[in-house]
Amino acid sequence: MIGLDTNILIDMLVASQPDHTRAAQWLTEATDRLATTHVNVGEILRLLTHPRVFPTPIALAPAVTLLQTFVEEFNVWIMEESATWWQELPDLLPVVPGLKGNEVFDARIALCLRHNGVKEWCTKDTDFAKYPFLKIVSL
Repeated sequence: MIGLDTNILIDMLVASQPDHTRAAQWLTEATDRLATTHVNVGEILRLLTHPRVFPTPIALAPAVTLLQTFVEEFNVWIMEESATWWQELPDLLPVVPGLKGNEVFDARIALCLRHNGVKEWCTKDTDFAKYPFLKIVSL
């Protein structure tokens, strides 16, 4: 199973993205089951509807439909996270010393992946390399 980060999913969903063709090709060749987190779903919808991100953002209802269609077509598992994920943050300090601020969001995603046994994470975000329990996959 391979987890998909927000940046990869945006590349797959938005044809105007510079890496869309490569992401779409990778997607058609993928043989592993795909997964993402609820955090990523929220980030995707925020980005698709944000006028500072896209000159012509998508309205919320069509953005939800676009994402839902993608999730259904490619059987993307949206993983549940532990209700106590935030209590596990101190356990990450030995591998991510000084974990704080915006890094908490990546840590939350990393903990969700670990909780669900997903060891491969497809992302452009090099910060995820900090987590020794994740193998970073690139397109």
